[in-house]
Amino acid sequence: MNNTNSARRCLLFALVLAVSMVAAVSSSATPVVTLSGSLPSPQPVGTPVTWTATATDTDSGTIMYAFSVGPQGGKLGLVRDFGETAFFRSYPALQEGTFTVQVTARNNSTGKTGTASQTIVAIPIANSFTPVALSNTANPLVVLFSALPCPSGDTMLVSFKTAGQAAQLTPIQTCNGKTMNFYVAGMKPSTKYSLTGVYLSAGIVSGYTSTVTYTTSALPSGLAIPTNTILSPAPAVAASEPILVHSYLFGGQNWVQTGTDLSGNVVWYYQPWDGEGGYLTRAQIGGYFWFIGNENTDPYQQPLREFDVAGNTVIETNVGRVNEQLMAAGQPALTDVDHELRTMGNGDILMIGSTDAILGPNIQNGADIIYNILVVLNPGMQLVWSWNSVTCGNCATELPPTRAAILGETCSNGQGGCPPLTPPNTIANDWLHGNSAELAPDGSILMSLRHQDWLLKIDYNNGTGTGNILWRMGVDGDFTVAGTTDPYPWFSHQHDAEWDFSGPYMTVFDNGNTRISQNPGEFSRGQLWDINQTTMTATLIDNLNIGQVCAALGTAQMLVNQKGTVTGLHYECGTINFTSSQSQSFYKTGFFNMSSAAAAYRSAQMHDMYSPYVGLN
Repeated sequence: MNNTNSARRCLLFALVLAVSMVAAVSSSATPVVTLSGSLPSPQPVGTPVTWTATATDTDSGTIMYAFSVGPQGGKLGLVRDFGETAFFRSYPALQEGTFTVQVTARNNSTGKTGTASQTIVAIPIANSFTPVALSNTANPLVVLFSALPCPSGDTMLVSFKTAGQAAQLTPIQTCNGKTMNFYVAGMKPSTKYSLTGVYLSAGIVSGYTSTVTYTTSALPSGLAIPTNTILSPAPAVAASEPILVHSYLFGGQNWVQTGTDLSGNVVWYYQPWDGEGGYLTRAQIGGYFWFIGNENTDPYQQPLREFDVAGNTVIETNVGRVNEQLMAAGQPALTDVDHELRTMGNGDILMIGSTDAILGPNIQNGADIIYNILVVLNPGMQLVWSWNSVTCGNCATELPPTRAAILGETCSNGQGGCPPLTPPNTIANDWLHGNSAELAPDGSILMSLRHQDWLLKIDYNNGTGTGNILWRMGVDGDFTVAGTTDPYPWFSHQHDAEWDFSGPYMTVFDNGNTRISQNPGEFSRGQLWDINQTTMTATLIDNLNIGQVCAALGTAQMLVNQKGTVTGLHYECGTINFTSSQSQSFYKTGFFNMSSAAAAYRSAQMHDMYSPYVGLN
């Protein structure tokens, strides 16, 4: 298939690489780099340190920086891949020890590198005089709990509560002879909490630390958090998933990502340490989250970041660095990563990228067309698999680019919800608009294509697949609908299709744009499907009326308590006229509905700040 723009990009990359190789041969110079920390060594466990690199090179070229951290004398792990920013706040050590921080400076023109490193000592907070200690963090709703070592092989967690509420628990940590340190999160502002360390041996409680109290501070002034209004209070069964994590966006505000209880009270927020704007994509098990930074014309300034519940960056790459790896593998460069960024069950990282090209004079009238590329990185943030929606083995027949966006959507440069466009293009057909991707129980990838009104099953095979499309679900797809007499049972312009309970169940948020355009007065729906991939039958189990027209954004989630019992279904109407959103949860014994005065890309209903229900990963 003719892909003129992509071919030009690959040719340009090849030319740049050739010039770099010539330059590397003709010069023996390497970047000279130094590294300095914002604080001297030693520092208490949990202290963030900002590291700044300074590099010079007698050869011309842009200098990129990558940072690695690890125990002194041990293996260093890449924590931020090559980018233009010369400073980095490393993840704070949560146990005592001596650690090495290394920066690699790379001249992009010559390919030559130079390194520098520093060591820093983390000293324990808990000691025989203070066997249990609390330390403030940058977030006034998160505190660091420190305790003396416990016997190796045993485990420990922290239980915390305020008067009149059930206790919350941190994740369990394994004792290893060093002090134990936990981020405690999920607390309301200006509220007193009691915190107790709990020791376990073979999974049975074997002892406790002394109980300490902590009073959280007020929220900082000027924090951009929308007002929440309870439209229908949660029934008692909702107590097993009492936290909502919201990914707010739009409205001209630099909203912070926010956690609330089911009464709308703020219990957590994320404010990036470097002021980066963007949005949260997924909550991960253990108190970790993925974040996509604001779009920028410079892809190296588009961060892709995992952070913890205290707001510390764990690892980070950027679209520019991903593009280097994609182009070396023969794929076109992305203009952004959008909609999806998550960790899969094996630790690999799955994301959706967008790019645009003129695919041919007879394809969508020769227009510039936005299409999607799936990207999988390993835990070290290096490319291991990719999928191109134009060039995959059977895409030409199963996803023909002549099948334009169902409602004719287009994107202009700078338009909300759209990727940047490749110059000189200023408008493009938004052909697919991939908005979610998930590793399926059988090792395939489930992908939602909003503007095709389709879900795809892609042959990923846990990283060894062909990339062929195995089926398409939706109107004019490969499945027959059962279990309903609804004249328009299929979803359209859907969001957040997710396999639940390890299949065969699937939740989907049916925005319903196509259906509503044909049937004015109808509303968006929350759907639960039972999918039989042998008979190719999709049985509609629940088709819940959201009561609003949610033109874009959305979440679909099966609610499962800590015992593995399904308690309900959660759906997020992500935008009502792009000014508000509604989190709705449906239970057998009641209905919960909370309105927020901002659009929300997604919302996750969670057991606590560490434990989203994620059926597969």
